[in-house]
Amino acid sequence: MKLPKILTSLVLLFVLTGPARADWLLDKDNSHLSFGSIKNNTIGESNHFGAIDSRISDEGEISLTLDLASVETWVDIRNERIGEFLFQTGMYPVATLSGQIDLDQFEDLAVGENQLIETSLVLDLHGQRKNVECELLVTRLGENRVMIVPHELIFLDAEDFDLLSGLQKLQELAGLPSISTAVPLSFYLTYSKE
Repeated sequence: MKLPKILTSLVLLFVLTGPARADWLLDKDNSHLSFGSIKNNTIGESNHFGAIDSRISDEGEISLTLDLASVETWVDIRNERIGEFLFQTGMYPVATLSGQIDLDQFEDLAVGENQLIETSLVLDLHGQRKNVECELLVTRLGENRVMIVPHELIFLDAEDFDLLSGLQKLQELAGLPSISTAVPLSFYLTYSKE
């Protein structure tokens, strides 16, 4: 066998069997997504979702899925009403967040260091898709471990996602004079890869 053929074979072997880049997977035990609600103009409450899943591909594409039926408000009847009347989980069981966050750009960060990034994510909720502009803080927790948090609170408007009639129904059922349509969102998402 001639030398060029051997070299070509070795190059092909390296390309085909070389180390594959892996996706970053959500560490669900060390991640949390919560949202606030304000009723009667003065009473704030914190709620969260018990079931979230996410990954960031080696191309930097982030996808996050919320199981809307896993909403937790610490009041069972309120959980049921939010699922039925606000999120309408029978028709819209999940919400998704997608966009671009290339974690390769943080390879030079030392453990414990962080860096801000600006990005635009797409939230698909209740049949509506809206861009969410946000500034995120990425912290390197280990060689193959990062945490992502919003640098500032992210506010969503229920009207943008066709949720006003559901809010009005909740307000009526609970006998409340008001429920704010502005919804603050916060999270910490921990990702790791093998």
